[in-house]
Amino acid sequence: MLGGIFFYPFYKDWSLNKLDIKQSVGIVLFSIFAPMQKLYKYPVLGFLILGLSACGGLKQTNRPKHSTSSKPSFEHELLNEDPSAPEAGASEKEERPSEENKALQGDLEAFIDDWYGTPHRMGGMTKSGVDCSGFVIIAYQEVFQREFRGRRAEDIFSEMKALDQDELEFGDLVFFKVRGRRIDHVGIYIGDGQFAHTSSSRGVMISKLSNSYWSKRFFKGGRYRA
Repeated sequence: MLGGIFFYPFYKDWSLNKLDIKQSVGIVLFSIFAPMQKLYKYPVLGFLILGLSACGGLKQTNRPKHSTSSKPSFEHELLNEDPSAPEAGASEKEERPSEENKALQGDLEAFIDDWYGTPHRMGGMTKSGVDCSGFVIIAYQEVFQREFRGRRAEDIFSEMKALDQDELEFGDLVFFKVRGRRIDHVGIYIGDGQFAHTSSSRGVMISKLSNSYWSKRFFKGGRYRA
């Protein structure tokens, strides 16, 4: 009897808690299944909602990580979409010799061939012997119809417009300092890194500016001042 009285309050509390649990479960189940009942009443609406949610999931899974049509980062990408394509007007930038220059080039080549192998002679101005400045003076007289006032290489340089090596064009002159600090050698640039001149050992010949001997002694180029 005393035991029953002792356990009665605990049994009463457990019954009440059990009732609360049942009510809570019922509320949760009702919140889950109540919307489903509405969907059953309107099946078309239910299928549309399910279909849209499914499409959204597919779009997210199939979306690429990086867009293939990214915007250009630099202005030149807008102007020239194909990096391998030639620049606009590139052909116009290429310098092509005019008919007059072609004729002069042919005349100079013929002059060099005619004088090729002529021995060196200091102060000479004939095919019996010619020095470097004499060869240049005669070539300019006969091919370009131009005169120099001076006779020595350094005098001729003072009458020219000074040029760097990368500015040289056909017919320009090239000047060297062979034996010291003075300009003491001159030749005629004929293109492709080559020049015609009178060598003290081999006479009139053609040499390359890239030759180690001449590259070390090259001073300046020169263009005739009209």
